[in-house]
Order: sequence, then structure tokens, then C-alpha cells
Amino acid sequence: MSMTIGIISNASRDIGLAFTNEVTKWLISKDCKPILEPAQMHKSNFLLVLGGDGTMLQAASLGAKHDIPILGINLGSLGYLTDVDRNDGIAAIEKMLAGNFISEYRMMLEVDNELALNDVVIHGNGMLISVRICINGNHMDTIRADGIIVSTPTGSTAYNLSAGGPILRPDSEMIVLTAVCPHNLYTRPWVLSATDELTLASVNEHEKKVIIYMDGVEKLQIMHGESVTVKSSQYKTTIVKTAGIDFFEILRKKMGGQK
Repeated sequence: MSMTIGIISNASRDIGLAFTNEVTKWLISKDCKPILEPAQMHKSNFLLVLGGDGTMLQAASLGAKHDIPILGINLGSLGYLTDVDRNDGIAAIEKMLAGNFISEYRMMLEVDNELALNDVVIHGNGMLISVRICINGNHMDTIRADGIIVSTPTGSTAYNLSAGGPILRPDSEMIVLTAVCPHNLYTRPWVLSATDELTLASVNEHEKKVIIYMDGVEKLQIMHGESVTVKSSQYKTTIVKTAGIDFFEILRKKMGGQK
């Protein structure tokens, strides 16, 4: 069956878009229609990401909102979200077209109709900030720290892990709240239910701006007394896996573990 395949490439990793052109020609030879124009991507049966985890994060919202599965081919170092590296890319695409794959469904976070696959971060950009945290309307704590990370299980191996947060199975349904360099030593990460709703309020005076990042991209700024609500989204990112590599094997290799 002929399929429409959206291709999202990282030009800095695919020099001269050489691999993108190779994949495009191969898809045409298989009677598939490749789409490279961003405005037309929503018409795709699959999204093909040629890059790394950062490029996968860029594709996640589009894939989730239009219910399009995403296959990632890694053009950099070992990634958590991508399926295979460049050398095995064409073989992975062939498996995808033949239906020889599994789908992993990853929960996402939502702030003001914006989606994040990895995390929502409230940060002072080098300044110590104070954040009042409520869970389901109940005051949990006011934390002084460099920032606060609200992470999905998928994002637990990203910034959350660097800040000392726990590693979660990527297919689980939980939310992690981790402070970045907290002022109080008693402050520790919280693991919450995916049904919990978090409100993060800036309680910083002197016109100090606090920045909200979603998957590493600045989305908005809030001032003293303003807040954002973070909750799990109705949308999920569907990630295609053809290689059959277990998450814990990837994790061991990524963290430099022994065989």
C-alpha cells in the first residue's frame, strides 16, 4: 500500500541533506509519497525523523496532535527516542512500511495548550527563584532553587536525571517534580500520579522574571504572583520501534554501564 511519509531532518547533522535525499529517493522507489514541507506534514501516515532526540522532541507535538507515529533514525550519538542509527535506517523504514514494528505510547505534559514530551522547566536563568507549588489545589511547598523541573517518564533520563531525579520506565504514567540546586537540603524529588495537576507560582519580588521552558524551548515568562498549571495531556506521542532494543539496554549503554 502506498503511504505518505513526512520527513523531518536535522540539517546540522545531515550535512548537505545527503541522507535525506537518499531516503526520499528510496521512498519514491517504493511507491511512497515523501513530504518535506512543514505545512503538509499533518497529512502523513508516518513521520520520519532524521536527527537525534532533539529533533524527535520537535516532531512530538505534531505527531501527537494528528495521531501520527514517529520513527527516529539517529544521526548523532546514541539516543533514547530514536530507533536505529543511520546504517540501519533504510532497513528500519522498510520494516515500518511492512508493519513489522511495535508502537510505544508516551504521555505528554500540557501548559496552555502547548505540549511537552520531556519536561516543563521553570527557571531563573542563573538567579535563585522562589516557586510556590500546589498539587490539585493543595499547597505542597515553596521551594527556593535555581529552577523546578516537571518531567514525564520519557524526560526522566534528560534534565531530570542530571538534577538528581529518578529514572522511570518511559511507558509508565507518572510525573516527576525535581528542584535544580535547591536552597534547602530537605528538598527532594517527588513522584506524582499522571492525574495530578500542578500549579507553579512565582513568588519572587523586585520584578524578577521567571522563564518557562517546554522541551528546552522558551514558551513564556511570568512575574511575581503569576502562575502556570502543568498537567498530563490527552495527547500521546507514538514512537515506532523496529530494532527490538530494550529500554534498559539503551540506558546501560548511555550511562556507560558494563556488559
